[in-house]
Amino acid sequence: MIPEIKLADRIIGAEQPLFIIAEIGVTCNYDLSVTKELIAAVKEAGGDAVKFIFWFPDEIMSDRSITYTYQTLTGPVTENMYEMLSKLRFTRDQWQEVQAYCRQQGIIMFATVNSPGGVELARWLDLEAVKLSSWDYNYLPLFPQVAALGKPVFMDLGPVRLWELARVVHLLKSGGSGELVLLHCSHSKNPAEINLRSIPYLQATLHTWTGFSAEGREDDLDIMAVALGAVVVEKRLTLSRNLPGHHHVISKEPAEFAEYVARLRSLQKALGTFDLRPSGADLEERRRWFRHLVAATDIPRGTVLTPELLAAKRPEAGISPEYLEFFLGRRTTRDLRADEALTWQDV
Repeated sequence: MIPEIKLADRIIGAEQPLFIIAEIGVTCNYDLSVTKELIAAVKEAGGDAVKFIFWFPDEIMSDRSITYTYQTLTGPVTENMYEMLSKLRFTRDQWQEVQAYCRQQGIIMFATVNSPGGVELARWLDLEAVKLSSWDYNYLPLFPQVAALGKPVFMDLGPVRLWELARVVHLLKSGGSGELVLLHCSHSKNPAEINLRSIPYLQATLHTWTGFSAEGREDDLDIMAVALGAVVVEKRLTLSRNLPGHHHVISKEPAEFAEYVARLRSLQKALGTFDLRPSGADLEERRRWFRHLVAATDIPRGTVLTPELLAAKRPEAGISPEYLEFFLGRRTTRDLRADEALTWQDV
């Protein structure tokens, strides 16, 4: 059995409510007012956490001339990537203000760390957890630094191969970070390449909780992921798809996010348990539509019962037709009218 993970007052595990993360690491636009509105929206929707990104572009980019093109409602926009990432940052005082607001709202705050500066900031803030992105699996020095935080770690998978994943899982666990959640994510537009069955596969193979990080606004893959055993889902959230900057156009707005949370929580309840349990409604219907043994015609007392003399009719109340053989060949002890229910004392 995989041990449950406790984050503040939430618990991640198979028998626990789905842990739902709002990805706002870009869509908060690193504006305090926008950020607080997003956190409040997550609270209102019934989500559990918000996830940021700690950007330190000097530590991750060697070429400051690289551009990045993203979609908006008005068409594609291209920006210098170094300059764009440099704007997506808060000061330490601002981070503390955001963290205090999250705590006030009862929302867990954590962040993606992809460089030593990010790890140090996570340590300074004493975050409940951290996340590792899809793009850092060959940057092996990062993993012991993250493990040393001693916090639960969420890990995007994306382009990683199994042996690469197993290697960093070993680095994290041997470094003291034993609580992991692997988030399946895919950047493919081809359904045949998305391979959601990796969710139960990795849970069984690496004995680690698994979840799903969605790239876009659609819900179908999220629903399938939950059905396959995901205990965590992550969805992008924005105040408005009209806001400047990237990822807004592929994010849910607050009302959509609230509907998403309610829908997934309801669907998770429908999974039930690993056995066969008819519902109360089904059992009520059973009483109406299952059958009981009756006389197929008027039967005088002393008649030897044959199959032609008995019938099985609705509702369930009475002796089940499963016991038909018990009555065959026996004599009736009283007169029976057509459609009258048999009792054990009638033979």
